[in-house]
Amino acid sequence: MLNRLVALTILLVPLAARADTCPAPVTAAIAKAFPKSTVTGCKAEKDKGHDQFEVKLVKDGGGKAEVDVAPDGKILLVEEKIALDQVPAAVKKAFAAKYPKAKAEGAEKQSPTSGTPSYELQFTVDGKRKEATFDEAGKFIEEE
Repeated sequence: MLNRLVALTILLVPLAARADTCPAPVTAAIAKAFPKSTVTGCKAEKDKGHDQFEVKLVKDGGGKAEVDVAPDGKILLVEEKIALDQVPAAVKKAFAAKYPKAKAEGAEKQSPTSGTPSYELQFTVDGKRKEATFDEAGKFIEEE
């Protein structure tokens, strides 16, 4: 009985490890774009009906990023936490106008491969954690 349990464990562990691995084109794209980073996670997901992989990594300087990558290896979006003082003034002004009673608690810069960056601000209203996204000119995009 113990031998069967050990054999079953040996068979299942590689399956669990494979569930968190990236396809070769995704791995190659991350290695090229972030050569000294360490991948901490990779999961398949769908965004607006399209397959992609969310790759979590720690960059060479210690900063963390999430990178959305198409199955063919094209990098679609890089999300990085930034200090609130790095958020453009137009975004801060738009946030204050839209949420006058809220205080931003954190920020992420979302940089698509094509197009301009957007900024996601995290805040709490009535005990509920929310996120609001603005383009760099301060135009509201969405709330989650």
